Amino acid sequence: MPRHPRALRNSVALKLAIGALLPLSVALAADFPVGSYAAGQDVSMVFTGDGQFHVIQDKATKVSGTYTVKGDHVELTDKEGPWACNKEGLRSGTYQWHFANSTLSFSKVSDSCEDRVGSLTRSVWKQTK
Repeated sequence: MPRHPRALRNSVALKLAIGALLPLSVALAADFPVGSYAAGQDVSMVFTGDGQFHVIQDKATKVSGTYTVKGDHVELTDKEGPWACNKEGLRSGTYQWHFANSTLSFSKVSDSCEDRVGSLTRSVWKQTK
């Protein structure tokens, strides 16, 4: 059955609009500020360009894992370390991130690991390099 011309035109317009927005979401993800951040004197977090993160206290790695960015959201997945949330259903958490004045901050979107929520959202993460 042939589609109504107006429906076809609206469908094409919607596809074009979505196509125009996709590069914007990729650009936002590319803006995630990889690097090293400190929270106080002895705790730091490093985000590498290949999607890895590490939390370090007194030169010892406490959590290692992976992260993925979609726009202004970052999903962290703990892999190993004494502070890692390793139980099923706790490994990953999603946060909205914001970077301004060399400070990275996080707001919880969804995460069942209360230790990670507290560490990320209550700390001031100042960029060190």
